[in-house]
Amino acid sequence: MTGLALKHMVEHSFSELEGARPLSHNIPRIGLVFTDGRSQDDISEWARRAKESGIVMFAVGVGKAVEEELRAIASEPVEQHFSYSADFSTMTHLVENFSLNICPEESKGETEIRSPCECEALVQFQTNTVAILQS
Repeated sequence: MTGLALKHMVEHSFSELEGARPLSHNIPRIGLVFTDGRSQDDISEWARRAKESGIVMFAVGVGKAVEEELRAIASEPVEQHFSYSADFSTMTHLVENFSLNICPEESKGETEIRSPCECEALVQFQTNTVAILQS
């Protein structure tokens, strides 16, 4: 139900009522989609709407994920917003690579990523994701 998740993200997750800052504040709105299979619903409309509403979309596919769908979700340039892995073992590496694109100023000049972007939300997300995948 990736399409439904994208719909929820566009309509609720990035609304000012839910705490998002107004677009006029120039604070990036970042959407991350992780999937391990073909979507059971249509993703094209809501992927398009997400990008049109100013959300920068990153897409990560693992295992049997469908590359075509992920590329449709990812913002341009797709190569910087799309990644794929055969299994979950490289998830930490994928998240670190995205942090370079999500927070380039914080990552500038660093050869080792200690804490992705120094963004508390991303660090917590990565920690939670790795813990879930290892359990």
